[in-house]
Amino acid sequence: MQQNSKPLLIIDSRYTLYDLRQKRLYKYNSILSKSFILLQQHFQILLIFCHTKPNTNQFFQEEFQKHFQGIDSKQLSFQQLKQTSFQNQEIIVVTHNYEQFTLNQQYQLYYFSSVSQQLEKKKKLELKYYQQNPKTKFHISHIQQVMSFFSKSENPFCIGYYFYPKKFNELIQFETLITNSNFNYLPIDFRFLNKYRKIDLLFHRFMDIYKSKEINMKQNEVELFQQNYDLFIKENPQIPVIDSIECLNTLIQRDKLNIKLQSIFDSQEFKNFIQEHHIKIMTPQQIVFENNDQPQDLSNLKYPLIVKSKQGALTVNCHIMAIVVNEQGLIGLFKQEQFKGQLILQQIINHNSIIYKIYQLGDKMIVQKRKSIPNIEINNFKFEEGFYIFDTQKDLFKNVSQCLKQVDEGVHECSNEAQLLKQMELLSSIIAKEFKLHLFGFDIIGMNWEYYIIDINHFPGYKNVENAKELFEQLFMQVSKK
Repeated sequence: MQQNSKPLLIIDSRYTLYDLRQKRLYKYNSILSKSFILLQQHFQILLIFCHTKPNTNQFFQEEFQKHFQGIDSKQLSFQQLKQTSFQNQEIIVVTHNYEQFTLNQQYQLYYFSSVSQQLEKKKKLELKYYQQNPKTKFHISHIQQVMSFFSKSENPFCIGYYFYPKKFNELIQFETLITNSNFNYLPIDFRFLNKYRKIDLLFHRFMDIYKSKEINMKQNEVELFQQNYDLFIKENPQIPVIDSIECLNTLIQRDKLNIKLQSIFDSQEFKNFIQEHHIKIMTPQQIVFENNDQPQDLSNLKYPLIVKSKQGALTVNCHIMAIVVNEQGLIGLFKQEQFKGQLILQQIINHNSIIYKIYQLGDKMIVQKRKSIPNIEINNFKFEEGFYIFDTQKDLFKNVSQCLKQVDEGVHECSNEAQLLKQMELLSSIIAKEFKLHLFGFDIIGMNWEYYIIDINHFPGYKNVENAKELFEQLFMQVSKK
């Protein structure tokens, strides 16, 4: 049998392709498809289905063949795998269980790590693996990272990372977490401490562990994660972090964030800049309101209002908001379960359907102008209840338009955009310095000569940002030098 010139990439399908072994394909099929296309240029690929239950094996293989045509696959037990001889000169194995998934011939191992693996089993396996294999060059959490096979650097800059699936998916799309000759990426699971990993920088969106919709961890695992992260930071003060949790705390509480932003606008540096460019950027008027089923004086409020939770992240309802046009509506809204506790009551800023999305990625500021919600007037509101609840993470224009009798779908151009952009640039640089952030985004809305900043989000999606991979790598080197 003639030997294949390409290295043979053997992939253990368990965990590597499936999320929690549920009876569905890994949720990011588009990313996997792209990865297979790239890998096929350099490797001959073989998927091995070796689940202990034959019916499970058959189901997963059939599903895989249905979604990923043109990729070879086989059902083999661990024993059959050891007895099978492969003719390729070079063999690479990707598996989450290096003890069971072994061959009887020489191969190179890429150890796969998944946050969906059971904690005790994963902890035992990984600690044992790192005791036997202190060089962690080939530890991955996505098959596309096998491209590090072509990395020839002896001492690449090593970045430890932790992300939950949604953000990890975005970064893989940018090819940010793909090892090359200068950078090596190691997945880290803080549910346990691993002393064998040596990293030069920690890159994370750690606070996602508190988002119940993002995680499958039990409460005790979340607490372990927090404790081990804190211990890691304490024992490794020399390792730079993008971005530190201490710097993110102010962003979470919307009232504290508003106070911090107002102090920026009140600074002499910003006031001087405003005088030069004639544009005023402000924070919307808002109050913190405790909805505790007690009688409240609502007579001094000005409508229409936007109502949202005080906490801007890490809660189930942090993206659920409401438009309220009168006192009757506010009283009715307070009866809704998702609007109990501490709330922010904020003036609605009409802005002619234009929103500026500002993204900061290291030293680079990116501005994207997008269509926004229509102007909201009390006499244009069509619900007798006086309030309308919506989710900001869904189609916002369509969502808000549903509460209006008539919708102006036109976008009214900004006449002083050049001056506004200069203020955005100054504001973004001050936010980066004051909050000590490297990755953040915020929105600017308004009209005429008055504009408002709406929240600040850590590590937004950098969709449609050109050269994202290069910008991230520049950021890593800048932070490490500091």
